[in-house]
Amino acid sequence: MSSVQLSSAQSPFILVIDIGTSSLRALVYDANAREVENFIARVKYQPDTTDDGGSTLDARAMFAAFTRALDEIHALIQNKIEIAAVAACSLASNVLALDAQFEPLTPAFLYADTRNANVVEQLRAAHDWSPLYARTGCPLHTAYLPARFLWLRQTQPEIFSRAAHFVSLHEFFLEKLFERAGVAHSFAAWTGMLNHATKDWDEQVIQVAGIERAQLSPLCSITAAFTELRAEFAARWKLLARIPWYPALGDGAAANVGSGCVDETRVAITIGTSGALRVVMDAQRGLETLPRGLWMYRVDERAGLVGGALTDGGSILRYFGNIFSTMEHAELQAELERMKPDAHGLTFLPFFAGERSPGYHGDARATLTGWNLNTTPLEIARAAMEAVAYRFAAMYDLLRVAIPQPREIVASGGALLHSRAWMQILADVLNVSVTASGEEEASARGAALLALRSLGILPSLETLPASLGETFAPNPAHYEIYQSARKRHESLYYLILDASPLTPLLKF
Repeated sequence: MSSVQLSSAQSPFILVIDIGTSSLRALVYDANAREVENFIARVKYQPDTTDDGGSTLDARAMFAAFTRALDEIHALIQNKIEIAAVAACSLASNVLALDAQFEPLTPAFLYADTRNANVVEQLRAAHDWSPLYARTGCPLHTAYLPARFLWLRQTQPEIFSRAAHFVSLHEFFLEKLFERAGVAHSFAAWTGMLNHATKDWDEQVIQVAGIERAQLSPLCSITAAFTELRAEFAARWKLLARIPWYPALGDGAAANVGSGCVDETRVAITIGTSGALRVVMDAQRGLETLPRGLWMYRVDERAGLVGGALTDGGSILRYFGNIFSTMEHAELQAELERMKPDAHGLTFLPFFAGERSPGYHGDARATLTGWNLNTTPLEIARAAMEAVAYRFAAMYDLLRVAIPQPREIVASGGALLHSRAWMQILADVLNVSVTASGEEEASARGAALLALRSLGILPSLETLPASLGETFAPNPAHYEIYQSARKRHESLYYLILDASPLTPLLKF
């Protein structure tokens, strides 16, 4: 990992706020995009989940976590470091409603909240989404905001009628700090409401969603800076009072940049709580060649981000880790690594919180077949990890329609980087070498890099190459085994989700 002691760090310094699904962190990076050791604050939490598919975070509690982290990091940097700018990256596709006084009316609904699945079907029946998909780069799905807004109007009409603003968590934080908010094109692309051609909110999608343009934050460049904290916070964080605060980037875009995947020669695979496969390419070309079943978001005003995502990634490993609570992580990983490919004979659909790419069945759920009285919990865990790899393979096959053979695949995300078994499974299933990123905090580093570029410190993102770790080469024999297992997986997918191999990607 690229980290440095303060004595060897170079100014200017960037403070990065990283808003994740399970923690909020404040980290400091130097002018060479290296994390400065011992300058970090972290506040942990967990989303509130419900049996009917709910997944939310309390907005006021999140602001308290944010201010607590800022208090801690401000105390650490006092009289030691001069911060040049504050950057941010955030879990994408989160939204909450605010009243006219900018107070929360709802929790923040997360990408994993699938309670609006029936609204997706209503929209699919009422509209031809193909032209909207072509403009926004996003198909119909529970994670995107059009279905979220309609669901809120149908299920909580009184709250919906009182909503003066719809914002993400970071926009809510900005409103508290500066009494104004903005959303970068990078983050707005994750809403499913950004018109890539005009770089503006799509008028037809706004109408379909049943909201007004004035209820959304103004769009801005990732270089747009917020300055002059409100007096209360300027007094509280004197070192941050008058420096630029940049709008949040989508965590996926930041992860690509931070792991060095900034063009078509490198594809990024990330498994944190969720999972994603992404490549950076020219936005116009990306939209023109976008394979049906993938999405296009943005890094900035010029660069697009093409790929697919899984709602469930590291969350699955955490789930099985809780089951094996008597085993240490290293022991569990060693057992999983020793197991042979597909030796369990199980077939797993890893949709604990619905499917995103490439079929977008938001109400899908996990399915396991083939087990018997001799099946062990470890075999089920291994089958789940292999199943996640099969879902990535489906996305990779589609991505190859738009790009040539990449030079390498770079893996990031804590769940993946801490599992040699999973790294090898991915290499074997994809039949391509997978290299571990040397940047354990890829998203935070990406936000720092883009802030350094915005400040004019870096001429380009390629100026500071990312560090890389171990490379896992594919095993041809394992690839053949997985090819057969993947066909079995796909047959179950089409059977359970009532689709044929030719139709599931045509229902957007």
